[in-house]
Amino acid sequence: MASAEAKEFGSLKQLVDAGLQGIPEAYIRPENERPTATPIFTESVPVIDIQGLYGPNRAHIVDAINKASQEWGFFQVINHSVPKRVIERMVEAHHRFFDLPEEEKIKYRAEDLPKPATYGTSFSVKCEKIREWRDFLSVAVKDPVDAETLECWPPVIRDAGLEYSAEMKKLAVSLFSALSEGLGMPGILENIMGYGRFILTYYPPCPNPDMTFGISGHSDVSLLTILLQDDVGGLQVMHSGRWVAVQPISGAFVINIGDTLQVLSNGRFQSVEHRAVATQNRARMSIPFFCFPDNSTVIKPISEIVDDHNPPRYRSFTFGEYMHNFFNSPLSGKAESLAFARIS
Repeated sequence: MASAEAKEFGSLKQLVDAGLQGIPEAYIRPENERPTATPIFTESVPVIDIQGLYGPNRAHIVDAINKASQEWGFFQVINHSVPKRVIERMVEAHHRFFDLPEEEKIKYRAEDLPKPATYGTSFSVKCEKIREWRDFLSVAVKDPVDAETLECWPPVIRDAGLEYSAEMKKLAVSLFSALSEGLGMPGILENIMGYGRFILTYYPPCPNPDMTFGISGHSDVSLLTILLQDDVGGLQVMHSGRWVAVQPISGAFVINIGDTLQVLSNGRFQSVEHRAVATQNRARMSIPFFCFPDNSTVIKPISEIVDDHNPPRYRSFTFGEYMHNFFNSPLSGKAESLAFARIS
């Protein structure tokens, strides 16, 4: 019944908007895998004011970014210089897309990622045994965005998406600059980004939020992820063996280290398992922007970092190989994704 019900409706939003009273079986987690299976703590991930990153306070800000990247793998940035109107336009584009008739959105459906623009509920339909409580539109961002790729984007997001992506790249370069200095090699990461991908994510209200996840625990394959979220909350981060709720801050971006940067830094910077819980009374919006190297880029610990006292922990591979492994595996925490790269 649940599978047929999910197929009849084109999206989770459509299912909920039609008056769903209980969670379909396809979304129900085993009791030991549910959000309530472990306690949630309210520590605060580091919040860093980066307004003076290119001024007299640079050393202090660089230290804060690197400390957070090593100890948490997550932090929030404020006073980041991304114009408020650019953020507002992107949020509006998010709402416009998910408010489209289902017959319009379904034009962007594809069986699996990655595609130039893909609408769906699962990153890997053939691998995921339990569905996630969300709908999304995943959009590839080349540098520069060519006409062919742009034609694949839904028209309602094109202008806002282009402008927003340009600002995300600027912010990413600033963060890579700070992280390079933290490694003692200024500039080494500034040109590492090859392309990006943003995901417009819609988490509908859930009648039984304690039985499912908006997205289950995982680490990102990216170099770096820049997340815009609304005020609803739901993001949780694994820190020191326990789940910590990330409190939304108006106007802030949540930054997290990806697996690829952990490999490049030979484990100095830490990617971290994180997840999103469902909420009962309000829909939640988030827009992560993923910073990726080109698929042909060879990923391995930076040679200047490793020596006899700090041998490489990860093998050499292309980023395309890592992406292929990720999209052909279910989301299963951090350990499984990095097992692909780790030297035994």
